[in-house]
Amino acid sequence: MLWVVGAPARFFAPAMLGIGALALFMATTNSERLERLTNFVDPFKDYHDAGWQPAHGLYALSTGGWFGQGIGGSNQKWGDLPEAHTDFIFAVLGEELGLVGTLLVVGLFFTIAYAGLRIAMRTSDPFVRYMAFGIVVWLLGQMIINVGMVLAVLPVIGIPLPLVSYGGSAPVPSLVALGLLIGFARREPEAARALAARKRNRSAGLSAGR
Repeated sequence: MLWVVGAPARFFAPAMLGIGALALFMATTNSERLERLTNFVDPFKDYHDAGWQPAHGLYALSTGGWFGQGIGGSNQKWGDLPEAHTDFIFAVLGEELGLVGTLLVVGLFFTIAYAGLRIAMRTSDPFVRYMAFGIVVWLLGQMIINVGMVLAVLPVIGIPLPLVSYGGSAPVPSLVALGLLIGFARREPEAARALAARKRNRSAGLSAGR
């Protein structure tokens, strides 16, 4: 958001160094966090402890193949894979829908990102630009972190998959964000003209009918 607003480049280097130092301090002062950071690259190294969840996530993905075992056909979600309905729902998708299904889900997230960036680039309203860009970074970034956890390229930090993971209140802000994007899209100049023309055509058709 600061980059979109136009904050100077010299601001980001010290900010990232400070955040990195704080994250490193918090990770190294807690045994569980340190264990997750050191084991995520090779979860099978500590298979029966810290690596259990990511290892079974990889098992689920590997058994899915190209087209998966079918909806409801996952075996890992029935006890072996912890938090299969929340943090590791992407692994269940991979086992049931295969590589094709997971790529479809990722493609849908990138479609939302494309729509949000298009809105941000075409609007003249600064509020809409910043809000649309922030929503894209939020949803896309959370998706990348979650998929990275399941693929064992990022440590498991308990980030759910937006709009897909089970949750009571968690989907609410994501749905509100999508509602905002839809509202912004309706006010885009081309979309606004198309909607106005459709409304005029409907009114003309009703008048002709009477």
